[in-house]
Amino acid sequence: MDCFYHEHTAAVGSCRACLRGLCRRCAAELDGGLACTGRCEPMVGAIVATLQQSARYQAVSSGLLGSARGLWIGLTLVGLFVGGFVILWGLQLPYYRELALLGVPFLALSFISGRLAYRVSARSARTEPAS
Repeated sequence: MDCFYHEHTAAVGSCRACLRGLCRRCAAELDGGLACTGRCEPMVGAIVATLQQSARYQAVSSGLLGSARGLWIGLTLVGLFVGGFVILWGLQLPYYRELALLGVPFLALSFISGRLAYRVSARSARTEPAS
C-alpha cells in the first residue's frame, strides 16, 4: 500500500479515521493509532476516547448482569415460597379450597423469573472476557 498523499512512498499504516494509507511523514502517532497529520488528529482522538470509555463501561455492564441474575433468583425463590404457601393454605380450608388457585400465578412468576435468571447467567458468561 502506498501513501495517499505521497505517490510511490510506502505506507507504514492507515489513518484510524479516514483509513487512508500514510507514510512516516504524514502519520501522526496517537495513543490509539495513526492519524493524518493536521487533518484527522482530533477525530482519531475522539475515536480512541470513545473506545476507552466503552471498555470501561463493559466492566460495569458485566457487573450489572451479575446483580440482575441475583435479583431474578431472589424473585424465583420468593415466588416459589409464596405460591407453595398459598396453595397449601388454601387446601387446608374446608369450604374455600378455590383459594389454593391463587398460588398458581406465583408459581408461574417463579418459573418465568427462573428462566430469566438462567438467560442472564448464560449471557453474562458469554460477555465475560477470557482470563
